[in-house]
Amino acid sequence: MNNIYDLLFITLIFIILALFLTLAYVFYYYIKGRLIDKLEYSRDFSKDGVFEDDTVTVVETICNKSFLPIFFVDVESYIHGELILERDGLYDMREGMQLIISRFHLPPFTKTTRRRTVKCSRRGYYQMSSARVNSKSIHSADAKYFEFSSELYVYPRIMEFNYGRSPISFLSGTAESARKVAYDPFSLSGIRNYAPGDPFNLINFKASAKFGFMGGSGLKVNNPDFCSEHNFMIYLNFQPSDVLTNAENYEELMEKALSFAASLASEALKNGYKVGLSANCLLMDGEKHIYFPVAGGTYHIEEILKKLAKARLTCGVSFSALLESGVNNAIANTEIFLITSVPISGRAADYIESLKTRNSVTIINL
Repeated sequence: MNNIYDLLFITLIFIILALFLTLAYVFYYYIKGRLIDKLEYSRDFSKDGVFEDDTVTVVETICNKSFLPIFFVDVESYIHGELILERDGLYDMREGMQLIISRFHLPPFTKTTRRRTVKCSRRGYYQMSSARVNSKSIHSADAKYFEFSSELYVYPRIMEFNYGRSPISFLSGTAESARKVAYDPFSLSGIRNYAPGDPFNLINFKASAKFGFMGGSGLKVNNPDFCSEHNFMIYLNFQPSDVLTNAENYEELMEKALSFAASLASEALKNGYKVGLSANCLLMDGEKHIYFPVAGGTYHIEEILKKLAKARLTCGVSFSALLESGVNNAIANTEIFLITSVPISGRAADYIESLKTRNSVTIINL
């Protein structure tokens, strides 16, 4: 008889326990929607800008600020298909966008961070701005949306070159002028006769007196060597050529031009050079051209690279307008690179001749 009572007692305990767990389960899922409201979520790139083919880390951070755990929290968001993520989660491709689903199990009062490596396969400007949290709940099937702002600039691909070995070897082009752009006052290659326009500080009075004493005539001046100050100015012409009927070929050439500009800007940043850039392309935000004067510094170079990341391969203004700006700004002692896919003529050619008087000019014909 006692065994029967013991069995009934144990059965009752199990029923009460099962009922308690069921009620707890129902109660938990009933309030789960309110627990979701206490979540904080953000998704950021580990860097503001990287070069094409480099990698960057996407950092997800979610914080549970409630006193109860939250299980099976699915966070959905989209990211551009050109940013190739490692395949360790749930993914779905829709119209060039990747749908990413991140599942979390969150203890109370904890912050969880998840990192994914992304390969940047294409130049451009990318944003992440929203995510949706889905979690099963009894009283509500509505999802919560998180708004945040994270941006990434993917700069053009870097070309590996040694400036001393002529960087234009990576593009098909010809050097219109190989003249060095600045005098080196500490290095002399000899003495020559005075010519109209020579500055007064080049006159060598001792040599002039010596040659005059020997029966010669005229003033003698020092003949200094030339050197380069490593000041660069890049002009990019996005006007398409009639020969380039294949749009893909045109885009490939202009991407090379952008890569050359980004490589030179990167080289300037590493070596402390000065660089400027002007391009007649449209930008993603509606601007019709790019212009940066010759200057140095990290911030200046980064701003150039960001503009190159936003460049669209479409002509915005005439190439002669860009060159006219350079002439009006009196650019001097600068190595100028003109990258174009069409022959330069008319007013643009006149501006180039004007720039050659005080600069070294190289025309790169794509």
